[in-house]
Amino acid sequence: MDISVLICTHNPDLERLQRVFTALDQQTMSKDRWECIVIDNCSEPPLSGRVDITWHPKARCVREERLGLTHARLRGIDESRGEYLVFVDDDCLLASAYLEEVFQIFCAHSFLGCVGGYGRAEYEEEPPAWMNKTLRSYHLDMYPREFGHSLQYARIQSKHSPARPIGAGLAIRKSLASSYAESIKQDPTALAFDRTGSLVLGGGDLDMGIHVVEQGFATGLSRSLRFTHVVPAFRIRLPYMLRLLYLSQYSTERLFIHRGWQEAIPPLPPEPTWKRLAKGLARWLGWQRRMPPGEQCRRALRLGSVDGLSGAPLREEYVGRSAKT
Repeated sequence: MDISVLICTHNPDLERLQRVFTALDQQTMSKDRWECIVIDNCSEPPLSGRVDITWHPKARCVREERLGLTHARLRGIDESRGEYLVFVDDDCLLASAYLEEVFQIFCAHSFLGCVGGYGRAEYEEEPPAWMNKTLRSYHLDMYPREFGHSLQYARIQSKHSPARPIGAGLAIRKSLASSYAESIKQDPTALAFDRTGSLVLGGGDLDMGIHVVEQGFATGLSRSLRFTHVVPAFRIRLPYMLRLLYLSQYSTERLFIHRGWQEAIPPLPPEPTWKRLAKGLARWLGWQRRMPPGEQCRRALRLGSVDGLSGAPLREEYVGRSAKT
């Protein structure tokens, strides 16, 4: 078996998931060379019997009862039989040659441990004017350099690596995925680095990349690997964006500290009582809501970085909202 496609999902939108299946059904790679495994991560009701996977003779649906994207990925790794694994999000539409390109890239570059591609966002609703190119990148709206070699790779222990793939469409050698899975099974901190229910933490994909580099392999990005990321309307609302920005930045800083790739900073001293009272009054008067959306987004990123570096508790203003607000 050349490739195992792993779709980790929790309470998915079934119409979007069907589009994911359709894109996979249209892959140029023959279906006898790859399998498709849907990992149902505590969906209610369960997905078995509600999704049609008969389009692929080697497709199956398994259920992982431990909530969290990392647990679902580990289950997929254990279930897989392919030499290479490709993680596909439940709202990610792979280009038709994606799997064949992954196979060719790994065959041609034995030093490469994992590789990813570039996405373009398909918005179900027009994004607001304040959502600039940087903010759209959090929806996987990516703009690769269209010159030079199509494959960009690096093997450096740096949080600023120019060639670190994201989770959507990430491909990794099965041997490295298995050793990564074994390395974190007894590491509760690493197990918590990614989405759990409605909590939009991140970092599990970065952690796999870190493991690949520490095993002596390179990580890479290839312009020949393209996908479409379907973005529902609730993900462009300002409250959701603030949660996403803060929690993504927070968890990324904590991950790099946990792996020894980043120095922590001392905990910030407690704020004086007068300052806390002034902030409470400002929130009550709606000061933050009157800040321009772009400034609120920059504030969320800044606070996520500072809190992550110092190990401060998550701020209630960014974790107390529901998933779809």
